[in-house]
Amino acid sequence: MQTVGLIHTLEQCLNRMQTVGLIHTLEQCLNRMQTSVLGLIHTLEQCLNRMQTVGLIHTLEQCLNRMQTTVGLIHTLEQCLNRMQTVGLIHTLEQCLNRVQTVGLIHTLEQCLNRVQTVGLIHTLEQCLNRMQTVGLIHTLEQCLNSSSRPRTVS
Repeated sequence: MQTVGLIHTLEQCLNRMQTVGLIHTLEQCLNRMQTSVLGLIHTLEQCLNRMQTVGLIHTLEQCLNRMQTTVGLIHTLEQCLNRMQTVGLIHTLEQCLNRVQTVGLIHTLEQCLNRVQTVGLIHTLEQCLNRMQTVGLIHTLEQCLNSSSRPRTVS
């Protein structure tokens, strides 16, 4: 891939998934977020830290809102995961994270969420995904983050 500078948003990352072929893992996605100056982004924490405009992206909700494609905003994690298909769909972000193995493996997004927490903290996205199955579909990561600090009511 021709180096065109730093990828500042996941929008740019997703756009590359469409233009240069499917990115099968988040590792491949992160591997493409590099410049000759800054080098490889090894962790999602680093990825979030680089996704700055006026200020840092403090929540994963903000991160999701930046995932805009020609089809429109990606409103759900399901839509996001649908873009990361290999032989079969990646059904959980735990599976997705397990494929993001570099020298400094992040087993959970706890390290990432520690930097972007607002009121509460979800220690693993496995917990987040489990919550989707037990209390109904969580449509946004904002709901996922919020549910770590207060119970969701299912109507």
